[in-house]
Amino acid sequence: MATLADVAKRAGVSVGVVSRLLNGDDTLRAREETKQRVRAAAAELEYTPNYAARALRKSRVGVIGLAVHDASNPVYSEIIAGAQAEATKAGYALMLSDVDALATDDERFKRFVSGGAIDGLLLQRAGTSADALVSKIASGEVPTVLLNDHTRGAIGSVAVDDYAAARLAVSHLIELGHRDIALLQVDGPRSRATRRRKGWADALEAAGLEARASRVFRGGHTAEQGYRGMSELLMEPTLPTAVFAANVLSAVGALSAAYDRDVQVPDGISLVGLHDVFVADFLQPRLTVVRLPLFELGARAVTLLLSQMENEPARHESIQTPEPVMVLRASTAPPARH
Repeated sequence: MATLADVAKRAGVSVGVVSRLLNGDDTLRAREETKQRVRAAAAELEYTPNYAARALRKSRVGVIGLAVHDASNPVYSEIIAGAQAEATKAGYALMLSDVDALATDDERFKRFVSGGAIDGLLLQRAGTSADALVSKIASGEVPTVLLNDHTRGAIGSVAVDDYAAARLAVSHLIELGHRDIALLQVDGPRSRATRRRKGWADALEAAGLEARASRVFRGGHTAEQGYRGMSELLMEPTLPTAVFAANVLSAVGALSAAYDRDVQVPDGISLVGLHDVFVADFLQPRLTVVRLPLFELGARAVTLLLSQMENEPARHESIQTPEPVMVLRASTAPPARH
């Protein structure tokens, strides 16, 4: 049986546009050619509307929730922008909240979601007890999609290819001539940390180099954690010539730790971060990073959530295009010592 997502794919539009058009939303602004293309796709696929979902839709409030850890984190800005654009296109407002704040009173949060305050929730987890509580409560009441999460459970998820990004970052360092490359490992959901560590290890092994566990340090996902992890690394009797920080804020902290210990970047040690944020271009030295399609991540998450709101089953997707891209700046260079 054809679904809304099938019709949207055939017509080349979003699920939200298909849903609004086929359900007679007079406020939808779309060209007549687009409307005809959607109707033709629905006819070709013999799409049958879900009338139970249509009845439920009458009680919707038109709000999608987005819960993250620390809304000031610049990594989230592109995700939020993508989610906002897709939600607006489908006629929904996006409401931003903090995971820890939602978890402070679980009964109040349960009343919030069960009372119809939001129609669905996008959740960015960090591997905390607050995540577990919020996801458990929300997924029992409204459609829920995990952001940048490879977990294959009953809750839908969408993620970028952080394995490919990690491998690209380390391959760049290898191409510069580095043979001893350390990892500042990210925390959060196990799948995220595992994939980035595997990308680091596979890039080394493909070049005939050893991925030593002794070169893995906890970098976390904040500047403070990155600072601590880099400080520990710099206490080693023999330093690596390069470091891959599996989170860009961790890389910012690592850069500061190197400066405080008079280790020059990149002359003494090269540094690459994962994800691009505006501050990366204003550091000294400017930070080399791998850019991932975070805008597309946010947009696709909303699309999956809208599908679940139409009684479609939860799905798990990984965004393969656009691919991760190296953004070369000044924090990487060939090793000064061999």
